[in-house]
Amino acid sequence: MNVQILDVNTKLDDRNEVLALGFFDGMHRAHVTLLQETIRLAKEQGHKPAMMTFSTHVLSFLKKQPFHHLTSLSDKQRVAEALGFDTFYVLEVSDAIVKMPPETFIEQFLNKMKAIVVGFDFTFGRFGAGNVELLRRQPQFSTLVIEERVLYKAKIGSTRIREALKEGKMGLAAHLLGHPYVISGTVVRGKGRGKALGFPTANIDYDGYLLPKSGVHWADVVLEGKTFHALVNIGNNPTFMDEGVSLEAYILDHSANLYGKSLAIHFRRYQRPEIAYSNIGDLIEQMKEDERLARAYFAKER
Repeated sequence: MNVQILDVNTKLDDRNEVLALGFFDGMHRAHVTLLQETIRLAKEQGHKPAMMTFSTHVLSFLKKQPFHHLTSLSDKQRVAEALGFDTFYVLEVSDAIVKMPPETFIEQFLNKMKAIVVGFDFTFGRFGAGNVELLRRQPQFSTLVIEERVLYKAKIGSTRIREALKEGKMGLAAHLLGHPYVISGTVVRGKGRGKALGFPTANIDYDGYLLPKSGVHWADVVLEGKTFHALVNIGNNPTFMDEGVSLEAYILDHSANLYGKSLAIHFRRYQRPEIAYSNIGDLIEQMKEDERLARAYFAKER
C-alpha cells in the first residue's frame, strides 16, 4: 500500500481514486462500513480506493490538549491495507490546516478525486464550517454519505466506546468496535516487583492510547504470532504508592524474557478495581485468586 504524508503545501494532482475521508478513531463498526463502501464504489466505478485521515485529533490540537487515541496511525494503516486500500494519506495537522477555509481544503486535497465517501456528521475546515452538504454541492466529484449506524438504540461512535472503556464495560466496547479493544506496544523495563512476588509482568509502553478503567482485566496477548491468556493491571499500584499509571501484563504459562519485544493486548473482561493492601502477603493472596478466576474464565471460553 502506498503511504503519503500531506501538509499545508501539498496539492494533489489528478487522482483515479475514490477517497474515504475522516479521522476514523477506533476503526469501529461504522468506520468499517464506510471503508467497505469506499472499496465497493471504487470497484464499481473502476477506480482505486484511497483513505485519508489526520495525524492527530483536530479539536485536541486546537485546545493544546494531549489526545489519547483508540487506534494509532499504524493501526489504521494496517486495517486499511487488510481491507484492500491502495493508498493511505495522512494529513499533518497544523495551525495552517485547522485555519484553512473549507473551500480551500476542497481545492487543495479533494478536487482531483473521482468520489468522496464520508460519515453523515463529518466536518472540516476552519471552525468546522465544511460539512457533507458542501461536499455534495461540488461538481468535480461525487459524494457518498454513510448514514448513522446504531447498536442497542444508540449511535456507534468513538465517544460511546471511550465511555464504555472508562466504565470497564469491555463487552460493550467490543460490540461497538467489532472486536476487543486492543493496545499495541513495546515491553519496557519496570520496577521488577511482579517477578519478586512470583507474578512476573511485562510493562507495556502504551504511548498515545486511551487506557480502559483502572484495575485488573482479563485479556489475550498476541506475541510473535502466538496468542496467550493474561491478567492485565492498569493503575498506579496503590500498595506501593507509585506515581504514574502503568500497564502491566502477567502472561499465563509464558516465562521468556520479553524486554524490547512488541505485543498486542486484546482486552476481554474487567475483573476488579485496584486495591491498596496493608501488607504484601494479602496482595499475593489476591493475585493468586485473580489467577485462579482468570484460568477458570479462559477454560470456559475454549
